[in-house]
Amino acid sequence: MRLDLNTAGLHVAPPAPLSDEDQGGVVAHIDDHGQVVVDWLPHARLDRAALDMVEADRTDDQAVVRYEMVRSAMDTALGTILTGFDYTTRRPDAGFGHIVLDHTR
Repeated sequence: MRLDLNTAGLHVAPPAPLSDEDQGGVVAHIDDHGQVVVDWLPHARLDRAALDMVEADRTDDQAVVRYEMVRSAMDTALGTILTGFDYTTRRPDAGFGHIVLDHTR
């Protein structure tokens, strides 16, 4: 799956722990339930800026708006790419990301 995502032109971050240099792009990991989870992380600087504004109760700040817009757009793109490469996925119970259930090729 990582190779397929690279083939699509996506940077797949190395497994955790992520450094600031590595953060940004697709992350794939095994969760506590043994499921493969694929998600998109914005770069650390946007992540930190948005978190700072949320903690300051400034959720209308441009950093928060951009963070949510990037997460939403890339989540949609990632789901479309996984489907295009014949992966069956489902959504997690909350938030963004995709749980990969099967590969039909």
